[in-house]
Amino acid sequence: MNKNQILILFFLVHLTSIFAIFPERIISSSAEGHWLPILVIFSVELIMLWFYLKALSLFPGKTVIEICTELLKKWGTGIILVPVILFLLIELVLLMYYQSVQIKAVLLQNTPKAATSALFIILCFYGAWKGITMLVRASLGLFFLCMPFVLFSMLIGIKNFRFHYIFPIKPDVSFFTHPDFYVCTVVIAGFLFLGMVPTKKRIRFGKLAAVIGIIFMFGLASVYIPLTVFGQETVVHLEYPLLLASDTIDLEWVVFDWLPSFYSVSSGALGIIKVSVLLWLTVTFLSQIYLPMVNSRWILAITCIVLYIILLNIPNVSTLNTYLYLNSYFCLYSIICFPLLVFLGAGWRRKKGST
Repeated sequence: MNKNQILILFFLVHLTSIFAIFPERIISSSAEGHWLPILVIFSVELIMLWFYLKALSLFPGKTVIEICTELLKKWGTGIILVPVILFLLIELVLLMYYQSVQIKAVLLQNTPKAATSALFIILCFYGAWKGITMLVRASLGLFFLCMPFVLFSMLIGIKNFRFHYIFPIKPDVSFFTHPDFYVCTVVIAGFLFLGMVPTKKRIRFGKLAAVIGIIFMFGLASVYIPLTVFGQETVVHLEYPLLLASDTIDLEWVVFDWLPSFYSVSSGALGIIKVSVLLWLTVTFLSQIYLPMVNSRWILAITCIVLYIILLNIPNVSTLNTYLYLNSYFCLYSIICFPLLVFLGAGWRRKKGST
């Protein structure tokens, strides 16, 4: 695998979360000036990514787990990783729930949720089983296969745009007090896997920052496309605003009977990649720190079974929102506190070594 493939995976991992929750939660958190919370979220990622990469650059050829173990010993690493593990596990449940429900709603209406969920988890289990090298390579194929459909589905409703719905665009900082804004921070947690990619030469911050700039544009589009189609008063009540925005167009020449099928198939494929990456990351953390004597494939199998059972026991959207709000605390730790701890520890070790 090369750096360009890692950049593509980095892009797709972010894009999956944008499709899953971003438009609905950003629109709920702010009544106007939606660009500002989006800008804040990705600005935070740029800052935390710089700290993360800086810490990794001080230990060439080592993963973040090896760095933490060297700095804090295994027991210290186990302590600071607990919230990260909880974040990953809850995020896995939420992503699997969203993807399986969307697949059922759009493509397999008469299929039980247990069946669609099982199929999705089996595919993700296989991806995590193969490891990060295969996932990085697979991301290249999915990028060229899915991105045309993603762009087509997002932009097809352009003739229904009402650009006056964008206004007012004046900044409104009230989103800082809204829990949905903090739920959206899961989008920027996609940089965590970079610390576990086995490579001696790290990707430059500038290249990743450029990719984040592209992701930022997709984040804006995911919010403003449904907003310009439906308006704030209507879109705030929709559960899948970006999906429904493409359903406002009727094209008889389209292969599928229902246009959102393009969007669902593409986002489902990207969802498999992200869930596989998170599964691999979770299992790697568990096997290297907490369960070193247990075969990692057994940990993966048991984790998937537990996640499947939890998935089937989410009764409604209200329960899902409870998990989302709870996970936002673990997410903030994972994207802010954890990178800072690694950075401060790496800086302290370097200073101590120089003296």
